[in-house]
Amino acid sequence: MKKTLILSILSAALLIVACHKPSLDGLLDHNETPSLPSTAYDYQWRVQQTSHFNMPVDPINNEIATLGRVLFYERKLSANNAVSCGSCHIQSLAFTDGMKSSEGLALKNTPRNTPTICNAVNQTHYFWDGREDSLVNMVMKPISNHIEMGISDPAVVVKKIQSLDYYKPLFLKAFGDEIVNKERIAQALKQFVSSIVSFESKQDQEKVKSPEQIYTLDERVGRELFSVSLPCASCHGADNAAFGWGGSRFENIGLEEHYSDKGLGNTNTSLEGMFKVPSLRNIALTAPYMHDGRFRSLDEVITFYSQNIQPHANLSSNLRAANWGNVNFFPFGASSDPNIAQLAKVTTNSSSGKFSEPLRFTLSNYQKQCLIAYLKTFTDTRMISDPMYADPFKK
Repeated sequence: MKKTLILSILSAALLIVACHKPSLDGLLDHNETPSLPSTAYDYQWRVQQTSHFNMPVDPINNEIATLGRVLFYERKLSANNAVSCGSCHIQSLAFTDGMKSSEGLALKNTPRNTPTICNAVNQTHYFWDGREDSLVNMVMKPISNHIEMGISDPAVVVKKIQSLDYYKPLFLKAFGDEIVNKERIAQALKQFVSSIVSFESKQDQEKVKSPEQIYTLDERVGRELFSVSLPCASCHGADNAAFGWGGSRFENIGLEEHYSDKGLGNTNTSLEGMFKVPSLRNIALTAPYMHDGRFRSLDEVITFYSQNIQPHANLSSNLRAANWGNVNFFPFGASSDPNIAQLAKVTTNSSSGKFSEPLRFTLSNYQKQCLIAYLKTFTDTRMISDPMYADPFKK
């Protein structure tokens, strides 16, 4: 009897390892029940602070968001009880996971890189191909995905949550009774994800201060490169949802001449290679980059944009040589300091100027350093450490 029990335990352990070893490694770091504050965190206050973006935000119920936080980190919402939403959306990495593609069930990898969910509340399309336009629907898709969390039947999800006693008081506080259903689970997850907002980066200080008051010399040169000398802001401009929030813009950036993953082109052949333009908030924390995680660093990304854009038929007009220097895209405008402008001066290497020709230019090592320094000012250090977003199961 004892021998049989030991063999059963070993078999179960091996099964868990086979399903998801990274989560097994972290099991000892987690409690069986969540640890929550006696008074719910003020998620509504956090979201209200984004009002300077002039974007409408739905009210957040703090108790529903608290329930959503627990569900977000609940590993029992996966088929093998080892994977949660938080497994692939890690707070310290601005809710990405640092991997080229994420490991789901049975060590199977997702086909695309995990995007940040920071500032998802006002996005209009979700996933790299924008296939979902509802946040309340989007939050449930990873649970049912056969690679990610693997529970296709909502009834199984509901039954799992009903079996865990610590959810009864959470549902009672959130909804006034202990009833568990798919709609309430989705609503709670939506409320928590909606509360994950970033508005306290160094760059955000431009709302109230001048660049000279905020940035170092290198950062000011990087800002000039980003906003004036190069076409970065044509897709990631501050007046564009992609800069602050990530929105509904899709572009082909010439990663390949012939895409294996065609993005929007998977369902519409005329849109081959078009993917959602991601937010640049916390970009220094969200490597690797692009829909397939092909670039390991910001330096590699800059090298691609300067030298390796491919002449795809759908290439964004902003990345074509013929449009070089036509527009100052950044609403804050160029620096008034002539020294900054000179340090950020860039010359195109493109020759023919044909509309089909991709942009080519050379940056000095100093200019690359400055551009990266400016991109790092998009990091919101409070958001990535705020306990209201942390894993409540972690010891």
